[in-house]
Formats: sequence, C-alpha cells, structure tokens
Amino acid sequence: MFERILVFLFGLIMGSFANVCIYRMPKNLSIFKPNFRCMNCNSFIKWYDNIPIISYILLKGKCRSCGSKIAFIYPAMELICGLLFLSMFYLFGFSFALIPFCLLLFSLLVITAIDFKFQIIPDEISFMLMVVGSISCFCNPVLGNTTGQRILNSFLGFFAGGGSLFLVAVIGKLIFKKDVMGGGDIKLMAGVGSFIGCGKVLFAIFIASLLGSIVGMSLIIFKKIIKKQEIAFGPYLALGTYLTLFLPAPHIVINWIMTIEEKILVKLIN
Repeated sequence: MFERILVFLFGLIMGSFANVCIYRMPKNLSIFKPNFRCMNCNSFIKWYDNIPIISYILLKGKCRSCGSKIAFIYPAMELICGLLFLSMFYLFGFSFALIPFCLLLFSLLVITAIDFKFQIIPDEISFMLMVVGSISCFCNPVLGNTTGQRILNSFLGFFAGGGSLFLVAVIGKLIFKKDVMGGGDIKLMAGVGSFIGCGKVLFAIFIASLLGSIVGMSLIIFKKIIKKQEIAFGPYLALGTYLTLFLPAPHIVINWIMTIEEKILVKLIN
C-alpha cells in the first residue's frame, strides 16, 4: 500500500511539472526558470500554493494574490498523471522498469496536450524518449525475456516506429502532393518503439490510425471540422501506445476484431 501511495504522489508532482512543460515548451521558454507565475497578475506562486491538488482545493481554485480563477485543467492533469503512474505500477510493480515507463507516460501526456492545442510535438521530448528507451531496454520486460532479445527488439522498434511513419509520409506526399505526416509523429514513434519493441509499436500505430479515423469521420459527419482540415495525430499515437501496454498480443486482438466483423457481416446478410 505504501508503495502505491508513493508512486501516486510522485505522479501528482510530475503532473504539476507537466503543466509547466505544456505551458512553456510551445513558447520556447525554459521549463525550469523562472518560478511559475499567475497568468493574470504575474505574481510568483509560492511553494505552498503549488502543492498538487491540495493547494487548488485550499485556495478554492483562485489565485491568492488577485483572486482570479485557476483553470481546472491544472489539478486535472496532476490527477491524470498520478493515475497513469499507478497504472504503470500495476504492470511493473516496484521494479527497475517502473521509472522509464512512468517517464514514457509523462511524456505522452505532455505531448497529447501540446499537440492537441498547437499541433506540434517538441523534438526534445521525442529525443529524450529515444535515449531513455534505448538505455533502459536491459531492464524492460516488454521487450523480451533475455538481454539479447530486449536489445534487439528495442533496436527494431526504433526503426519500425519511425520508419513506418516515414514511409507513410513519403508515399503520402507522392500521392497527395502535400505533407500527410508530421516529422514530430515520426520521431515520437521512433522513441516509443525503443520502449515497446517492433510488434507493439506497429500495433500502437494501427490502433491510433483506427481511433483517429473514427473520430475524424465523426467530426466531419457532425460538421465540427471540414473534410480536408488537419487534426493532431499525436494524441491518438499516445493513446494507442498506452492501450498496447495492456492489450494482449497484437495477433490475438486482430483475430478478435476480425471475428466481430465476421459476426456483424453475417447478421447483415441474414
């Protein structure tokens, strides 16, 4: 129980840091200095007013200095990050693999928020994932059972994740005469591939494409976006990656999907 609480609290703290990254990185500002300020009155926020979730509750969602409202998204991001870290504890326990995968989920959370709002994926985060994923592959059970399997799968995952999307980008540009895949998505999945390996990263891209298509078509049908309007793909890649960690092996899920489709077709025909 103590370990779960510790992981959750660490997630809350990292969630607070995620808010800083989400606000500053798109503006090319330092994520470390200066201390965070109120966006309304520009006063520095004291440490005791920056305790995850607790400070928001004690301050009743308002700045101590000027009384302006603090957006609910800030404590929400802290809570989400805490829950994501707990889910990694559920998968890996209190092991060496826990820290790199918590860092992966933290990065995906930041990327989701930034790409959703600004349609950019910071290269700094993607390059960090490449480095951490490659270094931590030795203690990564997702990549295999032996050290050799893990190193090889991390290496293949790096090229499969980035290479597959790079191929889509090249072919798409030849066909449609415009960019169909952002460079940020390519670098992101190269980094993710070094964490989860070849098979899982391709499966994550498949899930992301499926979810993105469903959401995109729904938005077009309900006239929330126009037909040729671009949507951020990073959030779907992040969600696909997260789901892949919990789903069975890709071939099992694909067989399950095909079985459901077959049953639907049979009912439609009959």
